[in-house]
Amino acid sequence: MGLKVANIPLVLEVAPPKELLDQNLLDSKRIFCLTIAPGELKRIRTTRLERSQVLQLEEERNFESGTAAGFAKGKSNIGSRKPMPRNSYVHERESVSDYNDRRYLLKDLRNAKDLSKKYNWTQIDVTGRAVEETASLVSELMNERFENEILNI
Repeated sequence: MGLKVANIPLVLEVAPPKELLDQNLLDSKRIFCLTIAPGELKRIRTTRLERSQVLQLEEERNFESGTAAGFAKGKSNIGSRKPMPRNSYVHERESVSDYNDRRYLLKDLRNAKDLSKKYNWTQIDVTGRAVEETASLVSELMNERFENEILNI
């Protein structure tokens, strides 16, 4: 069976495409909402930010503005070659992005689950699953649901 698929990220501040929500246009039995455990999502997003050097830039900005916890307490590591640990920074302002903030992640995941329930999409928790496992599960579900359509091709 050949499938045409799309990956549509559900982002808290961005409304989903109207086509995705149009139940006359798309069959909800063909839509799968992939979710993941909050801790795993945080790890993935933190890794992405580190690779893109966003975290390092935010820490440097906060340190230079005097909002580093060690600097504020007179324990600056200026002149030291050892950087202060990431968790020792206290941000006066919010981060540039909530991308890996746990509270934001929980709201983001809740939003996706709520949309899934509202529009009767199948939820699949992909925590600890390889992409191939998820693809295999989706294929199995599609075969079960649309067995008659497949046989009539």
